[in-house]
Amino acid sequence: MSRLTPIHPPVHRPWNHPVRRHALKIIALAVLAGCGGGASSPDEAAMVEEDRLGVFGNAPIDHGAGPGVAAGGDAGRSSAQSVSAQAVSVPTGPADAHVKGVFGAAFSWPIIPLHTVLLADGRVLSYGSKPSGLQGAQLHYAVWDPSVGTGSDAHLLLSNTTGTDIFCAGQVLMPATGEVLLVGGDRIVNGKRNYANADVNVFTPADNKLTKQAQSMAYQRWYATLVTAPSGEVAVLGGRIDRFYEGDALYPPTDDTYASTPEVFSPTTGWRTLTTATSEEAYGGRVQAWNYPRAWWSPQGKVVTLNVLGEMHALDITGTGQVVKLPGTLPRGAYMLPAAMYQPGKILSVRSGGLASLVDLNSETPTVSAAAPLSGDRQFGNATVLADGTVWANGGSSTGNDLVGAYYHSELWSPATGTWTTTATAAKPRLYHSISMLMPDGTVLTGGGGAPGPVANMNAEIYFPPYLYAKDGSGLPAVRPQIATAPAAATWGQTIPVTMANKRVVSKVSLIRFGAVTHAFSNEQRFENLAFTQTGKALSVNLPASANNAPPGYYMLFALDKAGVPSIAKIIRLGA
Repeated sequence: MSRLTPIHPPVHRPWNHPVRRHALKIIALAVLAGCGGGASSPDEAAMVEEDRLGVFGNAPIDHGAGPGVAAGGDAGRSSAQSVSAQAVSVPTGPADAHVKGVFGAAFSWPIIPLHTVLLADGRVLSYGSKPSGLQGAQLHYAVWDPSVGTGSDAHLLLSNTTGTDIFCAGQVLMPATGEVLLVGGDRIVNGKRNYANADVNVFTPADNKLTKQAQSMAYQRWYATLVTAPSGEVAVLGGRIDRFYEGDALYPPTDDTYASTPEVFSPTTGWRTLTTATSEEAYGGRVQAWNYPRAWWSPQGKVVTLNVLGEMHALDITGTGQVVKLPGTLPRGAYMLPAAMYQPGKILSVRSGGLASLVDLNSETPTVSAAAPLSGDRQFGNATVLADGTVWANGGSSTGNDLVGAYYHSELWSPATGTWTTTATAAKPRLYHSISMLMPDGTVLTGGGGAPGPVANMNAEIYFPPYLYAKDGSGLPAVRPQIATAPAAATWGQTIPVTMANKRVVSKVSLIRFGAVTHAFSNEQRFENLAFTQTGKALSVNLPASANNAPPGYYMLFALDKAGVPSIAKIIRLGA
């Protein structure tokens, strides 16, 4: 993998001095001959928003009460910021709350939550910016406890002492321990950001500590995706290594290079490199394939990726790895568009121009079909699978990372009808570096955006979906079924006892994997309806038979009544 490394000669000469310029010209010609391209000009198709940082300047900070209003003061505080220590409750909504849902008031967050991971204890790990709202996660990360509420006392702002800038790292909740594995992130070269590091860090919920591991990855990675395998191993794919830099009076240019070879992390044996699975098309340098690759563990026992060009690839992580291109093509997409696995092996992929495609991975030959289009081209928006299996899309902008075409309304897709329904309108724009993540109470945490962007959104909103409201048009919260008991751990193919608080009829039991969200993608979320029988308060629930459909890890178990109202989830760890 060729790259130009900054040099510091004993006798200082600027890089464009005639002697050095001649040498660099020879090197550049060699690179062009060997790779079919070079660093002579920036490749817009390979750039991300951070590479264009100069366009934005100093964006105003919004702590929830509006851009420029300070956090923590009495004036301008939203009602949500004023809430004392209590759990988030479903608010009364308008008459159409049972159709559109409701957004709660925005509340302050100590950083921009551009990365979020749902922890096994129901709290949320977030990181990505400084407390000033600027890019960088070398010094801080944060933990939110929803059981305390939405006030400042519900947040912990913690010191990152690892020396790793985890901005734009890869992340996953480890299936056996509930710790968070974070790989790669940002690196500064000659004062310039957006190069990669190869560091490996682990967040431990028990003590809220972030610890750097002794063994690093073989490749530096910025924007990598992590996928959990049935074995409990984690496949790491994609990411950029070096960025394009045109050079200046002191330092030579650098070229875009990519981590096109996957790696696998085993909690017991450490790291191994899939040396025979290198691919520019699946997760490398070809048209943003490296950029948080849209990837899932498939029912066929492989990691399947969907790229910007609409191509699909399957990665076998056994041995030294093998990757093959799959038949079928989707319409062209973009790196800033979301996708979600809404049923086992079935993916809703948002494509460019507001189009959407359905991909079925339940056979050796995938099938691709058109889905109903969204209301617009939600660039940098999110797609979240809800407790009933519908998919909620929010945020984004038709004009990119700006407010001109920002979407404040949200929309809900039904797999049963194949149609989109317009849902509630948010108070805040959610653009680049925004997140949306399902919570165990059936709500959706949506927040962040910025670094860079037109607003540094150091705030979040909670979306209360339509299923949380009475169907009579009163706007009142629905009476929810309650799960009294359920096992904390189980294994595949097992029938587990679940006890309800009363004999209320249950119509559906769903299992949804915990989210880990960043950059318009929740790489682990997946949904499955579970077969069950009910006798009075007692349910007998059949867990998934195959780890290919439900890889080991932490899941939310919801019980829904005849009106489609979900319980608060019980947390279950699925594993051997």
